Amino acid sequence: MIIQDTMPATVLAVGRLMAGTAGESRRSAHLFDLHSGGSHPEFLHARCGAAMPYDHLEWVPVGSGMPCERCLGLAGSADQTRLPRPSRGV
Repeated sequence: MIIQDTMPATVLAVGRLMAGTAGESRRSAHLFDLHSGGSHPEFLHARCGAAMPYDHLEWVPVGSGMPCERCLGLAGSADQTRLPRPSRGV
């Protein structure tokens, strides 16, 4: 990652799980707020609250892939409040 003095502290990126790491229904495109510090945690949290392993993510251009509706709902959120995750009852 190239770091410049004019680079914002966080960058909005679109990512999804790589093919082969999850079924197609779980490969929706999520919004991530990435910090420009260069390092990253093992798991990244999307705006919707989903935690995904950094090594299993692929970064895609805006408009690519099936969008995560929860992330889209929070796309314009100034405070970036996360929605509660639904219970799966598993």
